[in-house]
Amino acid sequence: MTEISRWDRLRFRLSRLYRRARNHLPELSLGGLVTVAEVLLFVQEMVEAPSLWLAALFALPLPVAAFWVTRTLRRRRSGLPPPVLARVPFPDRIDGLIGRDAELRLVKDRAREHGVVVVRGGMGLGTSAVAIRAMWDLAGEARKQRYADLRGPDRDRPETPLSVAQRVLRTLNRPPGAIQEPEDATAQVIEALTGTGCVLLLDNVSAWGQVSWLPPRVPGAHVVVAGTLTDGPPQHSEPVQLGPLSPDAGRALLARHVGDERVARDPKALELLVDACLGSPLEIVRVGRWLARNPKVPLQSLVDDLRSLPIDRTLDFVLNLSIKQLRPTAKQLFILLAGLPIAEVDHLAAAALLGVPSAEDAIEELAGLGLLENVRMARVRVTGAFRGGTATGTPRESAAWRRLVEHFAARAGSYAALLPADEARTFFAIEDRVLLEVLAREHPGPKTGRALGRIADALETWFRLEQRHEDRLRAAQALAKAAQALGDGRVRATAELRQCAILLTWGDPRGARQHFGQAAELYGDRTLWPAELHLEQAAILLAEGDEFTDVESALVRYGQALAGGDVAGHALRLADVAALLMRKGQTLDHDGRGPEARRLYADARAVLFESLDLAGRAGDPGGQAHAHELLALAHRYLSSPYDANYHLEQAERCYGGTADEIGRARCLVQRAGALLEEAENRPPAQVAAEEAEERAIALLEEAAPRLPPTGVSTALAHLHLGRLRRERAEEHQEAGLAALRPWDGIAEPKQVGELRARLLAL
Repeated sequence: MTEISRWDRLRFRLSRLYRRARNHLPELSLGGLVTVAEVLLFVQEMVEAPSLWLAALFALPLPVAAFWVTRTLRRRRSGLPPPVLARVPFPDRIDGLIGRDAELRLVKDRAREHGVVVVRGGMGLGTSAVAIRAMWDLAGEARKQRYADLRGPDRDRPETPLSVAQRVLRTLNRPPGAIQEPEDATAQVIEALTGTGCVLLLDNVSAWGQVSWLPPRVPGAHVVVAGTLTDGPPQHSEPVQLGPLSPDAGRALLARHVGDERVARDPKALELLVDACLGSPLEIVRVGRWLARNPKVPLQSLVDDLRSLPIDRTLDFVLNLSIKQLRPTAKQLFILLAGLPIAEVDHLAAAALLGVPSAEDAIEELAGLGLLENVRMARVRVTGAFRGGTATGTPRESAAWRRLVEHFAARAGSYAALLPADEARTFFAIEDRVLLEVLAREHPGPKTGRALGRIADALETWFRLEQRHEDRLRAAQALAKAAQALGDGRVRATAELRQCAILLTWGDPRGARQHFGQAAELYGDRTLWPAELHLEQAAILLAEGDEFTDVESALVRYGQALAGGDVAGHALRLADVAALLMRKGQTLDHDGRGPEARRLYADARAVLFESLDLAGRAGDPGGQAHAHELLALAHRYLSSPYDANYHLEQAERCYGGTADEIGRARCLVQRAGALLEEAENRPPAQVAAEEAEERAIALLEEAAPRLPPTGVSTALAHLHLGRLRRERAEEHQEAGLAALRPWDGIAEPKQVGELRARLLAL
């Protein structure tokens, strides 16, 4: 990696100081106005005493007016910049491709014939350019174009198949949180594209495993996969392979940048330069741009320099020449970007790295020399040859990284407060992976703890909205690790508590118990616990067994810790009290004490109506959905199927409105169970029973991919499917028992033990 000299560093700092001063010119001007006015008034007071009261009346309002004008200017300038479109627009049409006519025809022919086509080529060979041009020829209307750039923010690890599937679903305007596995997205892609005539381009795919879940064909639509694909596609999908440009095409491409006059003067040197670039369009364009910026350099002079170098250093030679010509600001930006753990940033983040209001001129200078790639709209990425480098003498935990983290924290926090507004969704859809990478840096910089905490809070809000629980867990784990490295116990306790809540959502009480213990230890005395910690303790105790007294005590402490105006919190407390009453009723039912159990079910129903009312007053649709779901169970236990179905429909509607796919899946399982129960209780009618079973199977198949891998609802779904599909009973038995694995070796409630026994009896 290149060094930056002391002289260049001094020039950069002077330039940054000038930019900052220019950016604050309105405030400085007003401050100067106030200062000058005060001096004039002081002189007037010393010279002419009778005008003292007039001078005072003039001097007092002036600083106040200056303050309000300055505040208005600052607010106007510090407003959130509007994000780009939520769905990444299709790249502009690329005209004038040189030497790729045959490959272009082949891509279009295979797309029309097979529907799904793979374009494969090494870095710098123009794979994306060929795919983009082919897609424009296949669908020239913007409404029929869909584009997803699958390059992730981590330069060392490609995006996971699940992350890729979620990004594709978002491109197709489908909720990404609705899938648990990449294969769950296959049917949604078919449904979204079939018969539309649309073109979906998945660009910069690094391995076929990222997109192996794609359907082999989509009727009435085209899907193009472009990238390096290091592991190669399956045999049934023959890729269009791109190789180096032919010598004639390479000379034509270089001549386009150099100019006909210089080519005519030395055509032999042009040919030698193309040979040195090994047919790579990227390298040819880079050499051409450098020569265009240096019109006085003869082509033969550059050829002579290249001949004197070893073969493995020829391609870096022009890059080094370009870097030497950079101005200090551009050179500093290049060095900082090359050393970042994240692969790409937007223009605002680049400015934050430098500590200047705008980095547009530096970005333009670097892009003009081919040192930066413009990707995904207003985002930049360092050219591959210099990725991962560091500047000599630059401290690992620099002020630049701290500025970048604080920049991301400010933007993420501001947009999180606007969720679920469209502009906030747009921001997080673009930046959530970058924010995760910032949060998960192996060595968090000093004095970044509070900023990292704000980033984690914003990601928690976003991932909860999208029901991406795996990403919620990943963000909480990263925050806990960073807080431990920085020695911030309170932030780490928050992260541990968050992991506890997520694992409970996934139906893993054993893992939740471990994180709860760590959070409790970090908070210390029980009187210092936040309300959420008492709530998670009650949920863990309820999931682990039938020790109802301890659960009641935890819920009482939770209610005491809640703020008086926290209506949503009190609604949740009442819902948990009702769940506890129903669990007690189930235990009494199991012991043959039916009348006592029905009284508890009736009490639970009354409490749930109160919880539903509070959740409605708090404007909490999630709390309303939870209350309706439990009310459906209470009415089912009280033999009121009509009321149970009504509340189940309401719960499904509320969960759908909040995009809570796990909650909606639980309702589908409950509906399937109710159908089977009603079919058993009806007079014998073979046709009606078969219809009920078919409807139940459809509901369970819809619920299965949305349920977490573990938990009671997941096990219950597999129990029903195992009974309805005898030919696959062993498969569902194994999956159901796996869903109950978190209770292995720990105390379990009676309902879990009974469910396990029924699964074993399949």
